[in-house]
Amino acid sequence: MRSWTQTGRARLAAVAVAVVALVVVGGGSAMARVQARPAASGAVRVSSTRLHVVGTVNLRAVAARLARSNVRTFAQGGAVAAGAGGVRRIVDTAAASFFQHQGASLNVSGGQAISSTPQKGAHGFVGLTGDDQATANGGIDLEPPDQGLCAGKGLVGEFINNAWTVYSPSGSQQEATVPSYAIFGQPSTDFFSDPRCYYDASTQRWILTEFIVGTVNSSGQETSPSVQYIAISNSFDPLGSYTIYSIDTTDASTPGCPCFGDFDQLGVDNNGIYIATNEFSIAQPVYNGVVIYAASKQLAETEPTTGIPPTLFEYRVTKDGFGQPYHISPSSTPPGAQFAPNTEYFVESNADAFSDNHLIVYAMTNTSLLAQPAPPPLVKTKITTEGYAFPPDATQKAGRIPLGKANQDPEGQLQADFDAIQEVTYVNGELYAEADTATAGGTDGVAWFEITPTLTSTGVTATVANQGYVTAGTQNLIYPVIALNKDGQGDMAFTLSGPGYFPSAANIAFTPTGPTGPIYVAAKGAAPEDSFTCYAAFVGPNYGGCRWGDYSMGVAMGSRIYLATEMIPNSSRDYLTNWGTYVWSAPSP
Repeated sequence: MRSWTQTGRARLAAVAVAVVALVVVGGGSAMARVQARPAASGAVRVSSTRLHVVGTVNLRAVAARLARSNVRTFAQGGAVAAGAGGVRRIVDTAAASFFQHQGASLNVSGGQAISSTPQKGAHGFVGLTGDDQATANGGIDLEPPDQGLCAGKGLVGEFINNAWTVYSPSGSQQEATVPSYAIFGQPSTDFFSDPRCYYDASTQRWILTEFIVGTVNSSGQETSPSVQYIAISNSFDPLGSYTIYSIDTTDASTPGCPCFGDFDQLGVDNNGIYIATNEFSIAQPVYNGVVIYAASKQLAETEPTTGIPPTLFEYRVTKDGFGQPYHISPSSTPPGAQFAPNTEYFVESNADAFSDNHLIVYAMTNTSLLAQPAPPPLVKTKITTEGYAFPPDATQKAGRIPLGKANQDPEGQLQADFDAIQEVTYVNGELYAEADTATAGGTDGVAWFEITPTLTSTGVTATVANQGYVTAGTQNLIYPVIALNKDGQGDMAFTLSGPGYFPSAANIAFTPTGPTGPIYVAAKGAAPEDSFTCYAAFVGPNYGGCRWGDYSMGVAMGSRIYLATEMIPNSSRDYLTNWGTYVWSAPSP
């Protein structure tokens, strides 16, 4: 079922020069270079507008058309690569400018053994690869893919930078790989970033999100807007019709803008759809804080029949207990579990400091107001936790590097990015969250948190129910995700990399009180990361190491937990990338 995506090593020779200029890095990097200056003050400013309806797209029809076509011609053999590369540089450089961190050291206790075999009952398959992604996008390579994974109705959807497909649980691909621009009904010259997907079991709808960065001229004037896109299926079929919505995130009236909303994170509760973004200027070293977008889920899903789009509320959070907020991560609830009553929770770590031992818990209360429409209140509390610290780049096992032989300039390490909270899961009254962290041994580990939130008459309080670390000795664990079922059972997944491992897919069982047992290697990496972002010859001398996925993903479906992360598979590569993804499932512990 994957034959249309296998194109071989020689495919990109004609576009290599264009892709050198591309420096495509999906998602915001957090590696520090230049300190950004704030452009806004105040705490939270709320405004509203109508959620714009772009139209509808039938993904089955799009996939069928692409499968019959020579998809490599869609972007005129890579002619748009240089222009797209300018956009991608803006995304990564802007996010990097917010930090002044290098890898830290944190005294953490414990350490888990590594099992060289997969968890009992687990099985999986290689998902989308760099070669697949480039083929779907006219020969344009990018890195990292990031990882959007969603599952429901017996199907598994994988959404990466910049492509989407659907599998059976055994790994049989159900449709041709579809590029992001086709999902959202946009021209192939639009370059998307940070894919997310979610299957809402309560309404049997699939939700896909991604954003594009606008452009400005040499005078800093906007020439095209920055846009956040949302696609919501019109049925339970992930291959069928979707209604496409858009949000203009340019924010031209705010000082420092035109801007864009980086690292869009998706959350869903019983009443609403929530997207939290980090607002960066397109042309200046300006960071404005977090913008949270909230809209009625019911009204968004019924718009195709009513013709009435929901009101979109924008919460601009410019100051909190850490200073400027960064990565306020919304929560989602697994299938079959009860949503938080009339509430959406968010969790934030301290991105303003080298290390910290606090988190902020936000609660958007009375979310049923979204359908009236009226803005629900947003309240918060700061809690003391275990320590976490900005992670160093991750080492990897030495091995054959064809690009390194050609360029003699390997950086060799994987960017671990930041100690921001990744995904947040709400189940049975508890919030589960995780973050990369430095360890005392100079490696990367995982800090995890189980938090009990409580609403009060005046706001929200929270306590730490459980917390701890997952570490692997001299090896690194990066980009963790906790995936749980309705009973709070599941797995934590991550990339495993270090002196003994090429970048590999791994997981550890997770119970309602935390991780248990050894770290299982679900799929061993077959070679070192050897894609173009590892080399100064392609991306410049100060880029700082191989770009890796900004996040992994995991979800529950039936009695199994589905997980996905980036690794290096034993499969064909194209000239400029050798990354792949691995999708696997394991029985609930």
